[in-house]
Amino acid sequence: MLSTVGVLLGTMFLPHYLLAAQSIISEIDLPDLDFSSFNDNQIGFLGEFDAISIYKYLGESNFTNQNYLQNNLYYTSGTDKQFKTFGEVNGTITEMIQINDELLLLLGDFSKIGEIEVLSPAFFNQTSESFSSLDLNNNITGSVSTAFYDEDETLIYLGGDFTFNKTHGSAIYSMKNHQLNSTVFEGFGSSSKVNTILKLNSRIVFGGKFSTLGLPGLLSQTSNVSNTSIETDQLVSLRHASFSSSNDASVPDFTLSCSTDTNLWSIDDSSSGTFNIELPFTIYPSKIRVYNAIEEQEQISLFRILTSPANGIMNLSYVDPNTNELSYCDAWCPLLNSSSLQDQSTEAIKFHDTSLQITSEYQEFGLVNEIEVTGLTFLALDSYGSSIALSEFQIYESDFSTYANNSYNEPSCSDEVDYSKSELIGEWTSSSDGVFLFSTVDASNGIPDVGINFYPNITYPGNYSILLYTPGCLDDDTCSQRGIVNVTVFDNSTNELLESNLIYQTNEEEKYDSVFYGHMESTPRVELSLYSGISNDNSIVVVGEKISVTVVTIDDIEDKNNTVSINGIFEYSPANFTNFDYSNYTGIDYVGNTTLNTLGSKLSRNSNILLGAYNNSLVVAGEFSSNFGNNLFFYDHSSNQTISVDGGLNGKVNDLKTVDDKLLIAGDFWNTTNNSEINYFSSLKNNELGSVALYNGSWFSFGIDSQNSSRISNLTLNSQEYWVFDNDKWDVNGNSWFSDSYALSFNISSAGKLNDNILFLGSLRISDEITNQGIFVNSSSIGTSNITDDTFLSGNINIGLYINESLSIFGGEFTTVSNITNLVIIEDDQESGIDTINWDTNSSVTQLFVYNEILFIGTAGQEESVIVYDLKNKSLASEQPRSLTSLTSSVKITEFGILYDNYLVVAGEYDAVDNSEVDCSGLCYYNLNTSAWESCISDLSGTINTFKFIDDVIVMGGDIKLNDDSYKVLDYNFTENATVSSSFQDFEKGSVKKLLVVDNSTLGRVIVSGDDFVSAFDGTNWINIGADLENSLITDIQLLELEDSNDLNNQSFFNQNQLLFVSGNLSLQPYGYVSAAYFNSTSWEPYLVATKGKDEASVSSIFMNKDISNLYISGASNSISPVSSSSPTPSSESKERKSKKMDRGFIVLISLALSAGTISFLGAVGALFLFSKKSHDYTPIEPRVNETEMLDTVPPEGLLKHI
Repeated sequence: MLSTVGVLLGTMFLPHYLLAAQSIISEIDLPDLDFSSFNDNQIGFLGEFDAISIYKYLGESNFTNQNYLQNNLYYTSGTDKQFKTFGEVNGTITEMIQINDELLLLLGDFSKIGEIEVLSPAFFNQTSESFSSLDLNNNITGSVSTAFYDEDETLIYLGGDFTFNKTHGSAIYSMKNHQLNSTVFEGFGSSSKVNTILKLNSRIVFGGKFSTLGLPGLLSQTSNVSNTSIETDQLVSLRHASFSSSNDASVPDFTLSCSTDTNLWSIDDSSSGTFNIELPFTIYPSKIRVYNAIEEQEQISLFRILTSPANGIMNLSYVDPNTNELSYCDAWCPLLNSSSLQDQSTEAIKFHDTSLQITSEYQEFGLVNEIEVTGLTFLALDSYGSSIALSEFQIYESDFSTYANNSYNEPSCSDEVDYSKSELIGEWTSSSDGVFLFSTVDASNGIPDVGINFYPNITYPGNYSILLYTPGCLDDDTCSQRGIVNVTVFDNSTNELLESNLIYQTNEEEKYDSVFYGHMESTPRVELSLYSGISNDNSIVVVGEKISVTVVTIDDIEDKNNTVSINGIFEYSPANFTNFDYSNYTGIDYVGNTTLNTLGSKLSRNSNILLGAYNNSLVVAGEFSSNFGNNLFFYDHSSNQTISVDGGLNGKVNDLKTVDDKLLIAGDFWNTTNNSEINYFSSLKNNELGSVALYNGSWFSFGIDSQNSSRISNLTLNSQEYWVFDNDKWDVNGNSWFSDSYALSFNISSAGKLNDNILFLGSLRISDEITNQGIFVNSSSIGTSNITDDTFLSGNINIGLYINESLSIFGGEFTTVSNITNLVIIEDDQESGIDTINWDTNSSVTQLFVYNEILFIGTAGQEESVIVYDLKNKSLASEQPRSLTSLTSSVKITEFGILYDNYLVVAGEYDAVDNSEVDCSGLCYYNLNTSAWESCISDLSGTINTFKFIDDVIVMGGDIKLNDDSYKVLDYNFTENATVSSSFQDFEKGSVKKLLVVDNSTLGRVIVSGDDFVSAFDGTNWINIGADLENSLITDIQLLELEDSNDLNNQSFFNQNQLLFVSGNLSLQPYGYVSAAYFNSTSWEPYLVATKGKDEASVSSIFMNKDISNLYISGASNSISPVSSSSPTPSSESKERKSKKMDRGFIVLISLALSAGTISFLGAVGALFLFSKKSHDYTPIEPRVNETEMLDTVPPEGLLKHI
């Protein structure tokens, strides 16, 4: 019976447990705001963002951050939108294994998580939220990629590609004594890798890529059956190899591997020397056979082997003549002299897929590591005499190749009869490097007869696997001309067809395809012939490289060897090792010759195995071929039977995971071997599985486009379950592929589960709501509606204006799909722009104001600085203000207000009126009656960023100069024509961008903000209240009301029922990045966090969804004209001038001339003037009206100022 608990705790699953999840997040309390005075009980936030969230818990901004974090370790309950991050991992985490209710084991290759130094593998403790290394002494070298916790024995089995305590591939950690030890069998050899560990009843099963144990003697059996050994390895031909020697006088040639009565390589009077063999192709040698010199004084005693391209010394295994057991050597390998060899004639000992022995003529040395070899160097290190020589040197392969280029098949020795061959049909040409052949054919009149017949040398009956290698088309630039070939395998003696496959040759890189797996009695015939082209081009290029044959089992020796042959699967029974003695373990069957241990021997050589569990069966998957199925089959332990699953898959399996009785498989395949019926989750139906499949008794395709998938993860976010295949995410609930959005974007490389809490590695961005440059917020959550439903092609909304319940206007720098630019009017849920405005490139709307159904639009980067629009008539006013100008910067309008009903007060960044001598700098009047600009406050200059009215007093903020004095905050009384000289005018911290007048008094409280500060005036002193917002960009401030008063507020800055809100791109510790925050009089708290793809997000302004125009309208009588310290200088500034009508100024003058009282008064003034002119002490004064102004029409209000 398969141990379900054991498997569930292994690497295949993220288990579900019943224990209650503890709180892992520090929640943030939201303020109880009173939104009753706002339209629809909500306010808006505008700016440059595409998603936004209410800040509800500590660290939330880490998941909506514009920095788009990668490879971070996250923690969540999985059922809500609250997350925590431990920071970036400086490596990989491949698996997370639950150990108990509070521990996860993190596997991979890393040394740091966030700021925590911790070596992999490491424990994560949920209770303390801490990490600790399993290997405290750093004794593990390499990567631990899999583990299994045996809760019965409280042991953790580790697997991967690592070295520990001179063993490789595995280790054991005791949870009782916290000790790390080697496995009793000392791992799996130096070239091994363990992919999977699980438990089958009481036995531990390892799956991976290995063929021996660290103690290989454990695999030897004590059977009395005599060993039958047959040589299945094939001799590598050296006929076309090139040779060199350290002694030019003795350079061997290809006959070095042939039997002779003489030495084929020798160096006199030297005890050391080398010869080199360079092959024209790549081989994977299994062993070498060395024939020492004929004369004992020339016989070599020590040697080593080096290969290229690895350029390293080879680890070799050989039969120790003293013990008749396998020993190992590398840099100093021994050779016996002839007298010692005379007494040697041992039986062959199985080693990997070959066998090793000593005879009276030669010694064999097996290569411990499977490695590709194109060159080999034999280095003689010492001699039994005064010279060195070899009489013969042979290289063998277990997997042997038959080349399309038949020259490479030719044997080294003329007496060889049995060897692989090939024959060509049609015209073929060798590639430039000689590795493959190609034929370019014309298929305009049909497919010509062109092909290659391969005849691999099969010498013994048995089970064989044949792979066809196809060179990539990028190297010879023939991708567009490649076609399809038919590869057919025949029994050459009976001409029986054994198997046929259509193989596409359009691969960009070299590939191999399995073309046969099964039983053979003798040499087959493998025919490669052109089947068809792919494109419409009649010129087709056919290529041929080689076939490779792997011996799976030989009939004569099957089940007769006295060595357990493990190949990617090892079944370890701890009970068998209870009395294990390292000093004397030979002759005792510690490792059983069980079905699982021998199962690997029935798979192709060098199989790479993954194990899993499905419906009480063991899943065997990976990269292999077998009679049970290629790359996938099941093993039923209860019946001791293998189960074919539709012949397996036609490509390797990289990962598998069982979730809810479903087997998920990812790899480099596109169908089953038997082309089984396929069901589809998606609309894409191409009769292929793709690289990701689901099996539940039937096959299901996800319709994935990727040709290779390597990892499977599954996790739950926001109560939604996802299956993640590399970068592709499947929404299990929605039964469809998930696409990243502004609301949720993530990628997962590994995940683990503790109770109901989830730990995962990857990237994450999550927001409460997707927005469209602006969003409404009510008292407790993000609203469901955006500011506008139109889609933005570019830009963003920066400012908004509430007019009434059915009409609001928003401005900024943007273009929408509906071709609305910079300004959108939303009336009764209908959206429109103003088509008659010709917007300049890079222009924007910076301020909006409505008075008496006239909309005033302030701009930046636009020729028309102020635009007037009649909302009632839905048209631009016939007379538009003349543009404002600046000599030092671009003009920008920052604020509008109304003074005495008739004057539009315009603040901003400008210093003149276009083509006029009106004295305007930073603040100016626009006379609504005369459509003319007028000076506002004489000797005032600079930039006015903001202002508010308190009756007839204007309170301004910016960079201001008045009478050569500089101010950041200034108040001015228009009635008294003077500054109020309030004590808050001494503010000097920085340029004020926003200003709030808390009390309707110049003696009251004031709050100001700049780009990087927030300060409050308490009636006596300025106080910096924004110290916690260091490194922030502040864009707006507003006071909002609370449902209940805050008793902790001493009202120094604002009332107990108020909170100060700030927006922008804020850095608020310890909360991180936020987009809006509030000050409760004692501390700052986060409120909103926004995101904009991978760019920086910012909230530009807080939209007060109600009428606040009273803050910008003076409270003086409409009958009183504004007074300036010098006469306002009227000028007709209309863009449209009417020449044939008398101006209204002249009409008033005529009326005054008819008034006797006025004439008498003017006469008195004239008499006074004449009298003063006669005075010798006369000093000229500056005239109130200059000569230029006299030429212009004088409006009546201008005249009255001088009377």
